[in-house]
Amino acid sequence: MKRLRIPPDLLSWLGLLPFLAFALFPFYWGLVTSFKADSNLYDLTRNPLWISHLDGRTGKPYHKDIIVPASYREGPIEWREKLGDHLLRSDSEQHPKPLAVIDGQEILSPVDGKLLRIDVAQGAIAHPNEQIGDIEVENPTLSHYRFLTQTPFYRWMKVSLLTGLAVVFITLLISVPAAYSLARLRFRGNRAIGIAIFLTYLIPPTILFIPFSQLVGALHIDNTIWSLILSYPTFTIPFCTWLLMGFFRGVPREIEERALLDGATRMQMLRLVVIPVVLPGILTAGIFAFTLSFQEYVYALTFISSTANRTLPVGISVEMVRGDVYFWGPLMASAILGSLPVVIVYGLSLNYFISGMTTGATK
Repeated sequence: MKRLRIPPDLLSWLGLLPFLAFALFPFYWGLVTSFKADSNLYDLTRNPLWISHLDGRTGKPYHKDIIVPASYREGPIEWREKLGDHLLRSDSEQHPKPLAVIDGQEILSPVDGKLLRIDVAQGAIAHPNEQIGDIEVENPTLSHYRFLTQTPFYRWMKVSLLTGLAVVFITLLISVPAAYSLARLRFRGNRAIGIAIFLTYLIPPTILFIPFSQLVGALHIDNTIWSLILSYPTFTIPFCTWLLMGFFRGVPREIEERALLDGATRMQMLRLVVIPVVLPGILTAGIFAFTLSFQEYVYALTFISSTANRTLPVGISVEMVRGDVYFWGPLMASAILGSLPVVIVYGLSLNYFISGMTTGATK
């Protein structure tokens, strides 16, 4: 009897499944939550791991009552939408279209959905606090993503991206020659300086943000992007310098000596010979610098006070959490869209990143 042979690749994938499930679960959770209607989000009788279409208490599709606000005057109702028409949530639209008008007072849709029932006929008198109709809630919905267009979300994204790119440029501009000098040049105390540079990275930001805030105020750059661009390199440069020292030490000295014998200066040798060899390591350091600055929270919260100039992590947490009320749908939509730049950076440089990490691990 011929024995069943299991392909080696299948065993490898089976071994990776627990890791993939653990790593991808937060993204899955955020993605599902970002498409859920509020009715489904706050229905504790339903499984939170997927989207439900039926109310767990009634067994019927989710619906939302249309109630006349208590502050409105009574008057004849004019329906602007017909039964079966699709409605859009008012706070996710810049110029929401009213579904009905009562004596010049507009009734807006509180959810995305379909006008399911009309309880007060066209032209009849509608009273405050009266239910005048019913909406079948659309689930899944894009209302949380449309809601972001009514917030400074894309402004926050722009500030975070500009800050991250500027910090990467400054970090590499300083850390590359610093790491090369500490790894290759012989002078008194170079090893002690290298250790001291790394130890500065270990100082918690919660200790430094208070004196930094005084410095930022003295330079009159508070509440501007420059306060972040100048403060973030204080923790990216030490880390990237220490990281790059290992890559520069791995470059064979014979390559440098040959370049010097051919008449190259030290800077020419660094630019034309050494940097191309350690390029994966430099890209790895740049990715780390971008990630650290893109997700930093304490300095951005302290130095930036205006809503428009906030970075993405601070803007999301401050503007979409009001007291003990969490806007879970927009929060998760923001998290999904906010993670895309980092995912794109890692995706485009994945081969260099893996090469740099594995090379640095063997030095």
